[in-house]
Amino acid sequence: MKKTFCLFLIALLFYVPLATAEDTESEEYIIQKGDTLWDITGGKLNDPFLWPKVWSVNPQIKNPDLIYPGKKISIPLKEKLAPAAEAPEQEAPIAAKPEAHAEKSSDVKKEKPKKYIVDKNLYISSGWISNDLRNKGAIGGSPKDQTISGKNDYVYLNAKANVGDKFYIIKNIKRVKHPVTGRFIGHHLRIGGVVEVVGADSNVPKAVITTAFEELEVGDGLMPYSEIEPPLAPEKARTPDIRGHIVESHMNNHISGPAGIVYLDKGQNDGLEIGDIFSAISLADSKIEMPTGTIQVISLQSTTSAAIILKSEKEVTIGDMWGKK
Repeated sequence: MKKTFCLFLIALLFYVPLATAEDTESEEYIIQKGDTLWDITGGKLNDPFLWPKVWSVNPQIKNPDLIYPGKKISIPLKEKLAPAAEAPEQEAPIAAKPEAHAEKSSDVKKEKPKKYIVDKNLYISSGWISNDLRNKGAIGGSPKDQTISGKNDYVYLNAKANVGDKFYIIKNIKRVKHPVTGRFIGHHLRIGGVVEVVGADSNVPKAVITTAFEELEVGDGLMPYSEIEPPLAPEKARTPDIRGHIVESHMNNHISGPAGIVYLDKGQNDGLEIGDIFSAISLADSKIEMPTGTIQVISLQSTTSAAIILKSEKEVTIGDMWGKK
């Protein structure tokens, strides 16, 4: 009996609990002052372009431009974030008489994984500046008399609609004036969410909010729904000799950092194309042009465009110049 008890104690001394798969699939990180998702994924995963995937597994981060020191986030292992198309191929089971149907491996073309410039949700909600409000109705109220609604809430629509119809909810954020010339450029518009008509009360269409990127309010406009795909990264990006100014930012912050969205005072009519890359440029006190970062065009209007900040050495500010440097 004593011998058995001693063996039990020895086993306890040398027992080491095995790590579970869940323990090894992600790392906890505490945000430091000055951190951005771009910097964190670049340092932890050696690939800053993985920041949208890290954002997607941290639902507590509502706006990727706004992360705060001291908050905890989860960083999955890089292999867990890799697209399925990049995963090692598995050997297929052998079928009966494979020689009659099998293709030679040299004849099978492997599809390259698509590389997008920007995360889909950020692209959809990125917004634009235009004089065309595009409204086909508006949110008229809610069964609970709420003025502000979110995901899964029901709202009434001031629009002609049938059950199953879907709409983007369009937020008219502000009138935008050029920060240098002062001229009116257009309205800053953002897609705030998606609604789907589920019925009617007293012939007024009733819809449920299926997606919400931000708070939705009575009076927000409606635009017919269609699938939106973010732009693919071009194999070779252009940098045409076009210059202008940054006139506004996605969340109306005066300064923006990596992964932030900014709006430019030039568009399709000026020769811009989606995927074009430019330098963001500030003027020092001596009027010397100083590059502050790199931006890439993600969407176009006739006379304006939206761009994502790929990287920045310092804050990109409304009123800064952009162009070839």
